[in-house]
Amino acid sequence: MCSEHVTVDVVVVGAGIVGLTLANLLAKQGRSIAIVDRSEVEVFKDNQDYQSRVTAVSPGSQAIFEYVGAWSAMQSKRVSPFTDMHVWDEKGNSNIHFNANDLQRNNLGHIVENVVIQASLHENLQQQSDVEWFLPEQISKVITFHDYAELELVSGSVISAKLVVGADGGRSTVRNLTEIAYTEKSYQQMGLVALVETEHPHENTAWQRFLSTGPLALLPLNNGQCSIVWSVSEDYADELMKLNEHEFANALTQASNMQLGKITLKSNCVAFPLVSGQADSMVQSRIALVGDAAHALHPLAGQGANLGFTDAAVLTDVLGHAKRDIGSLKVLRKYERARVGETQIMQSAMDTFVAAFGSSNAKIVKARNVALRTADSIQPVKKFFMKHAMGLGKDRPTYAR
Repeated sequence: MCSEHVTVDVVVVGAGIVGLTLANLLAKQGRSIAIVDRSEVEVFKDNQDYQSRVTAVSPGSQAIFEYVGAWSAMQSKRVSPFTDMHVWDEKGNSNIHFNANDLQRNNLGHIVENVVIQASLHENLQQQSDVEWFLPEQISKVITFHDYAELELVSGSVISAKLVVGADGGRSTVRNLTEIAYTEKSYQQMGLVALVETEHPHENTAWQRFLSTGPLALLPLNNGQCSIVWSVSEDYADELMKLNEHEFANALTQASNMQLGKITLKSNCVAFPLVSGQADSMVQSRIALVGDAAHALHPLAGQGANLGFTDAAVLTDVLGHAKRDIGSLKVLRKYERARVGETQIMQSAMDTFVAAFGSSNAKIVKARNVALRTADSIQPVKKFFMKHAMGLGKDRPTYAR
């Protein structure tokens, strides 16, 4: 790529599902945008094999995709609605069951492959005229001035903008180059992800079992298969990853308590470390962080990506109300104040869940079984949890309603 100097309103660093969501929202708002990522965006091919990396897209996040015009493209590829969610504990006989009918809705959300989300958002942006692409490309320096910022790229190109947004994941280059401190805590667990086939139909239900070794989730896909997310200790993960396909499937079947019968592995298993992380600040003058660049969660509730989509919607909303300089610290602090509370509450909740459901202490086991039974039996409590998880609360940002 020849070196060049480009001037835009906003640079979005990261062309993943959160970064491209933000870029679509900003384009809809009429902003000029540059998008930088170290990789090309993967093209979705008709009839390609299903992929195990998926997102449980909440109705609130779906509303964002509908607003920017990308949801129909996702539907034309493949999305998998689920109508129920069943959660139960390995120890004791308590469980909780959520059904979309309880909220007079058709579904609780959709399981969507990340490649489908990313490709659809990318296709939508391709139709916009005021978008500059720098793929594949890496940033080498971020320099902030009083009224603008500059990104220097490895290729020699320079991008000037009022605002730089780091949407570049847990190892964010933007965060590192701008010296925003980041606190990370390891759960000493690995997340195992794979596609499986179950002996019995999944019934469009998301199944989750809490085990002493960590939670196991089976997420239903519309081809009859499930994507599994299995959180296990690092030592147990090492053992599992050494098993052959048949042995691993047997371990999965036992972990699921044969809820859906025997399980057959349909893809390679991918393992990744589970961490919780939080940037000390989501903003500084000319800089904002969204998604995993700002905060990382345990995957047990499937809310990490949805938090990122909401970050994008809130930031866009705040910028839309900015009367002058969209990159000023005064404006960006409004975004941070709107988001930091929810993300910290969610992180605390995930830490509590991991600790409580990973304990074998008799008193804790009894308490969590009582909590599950209570939540399942009191409809207002159950509906409150459902609405929050589905992104249907009253404080939703404009683009997620």
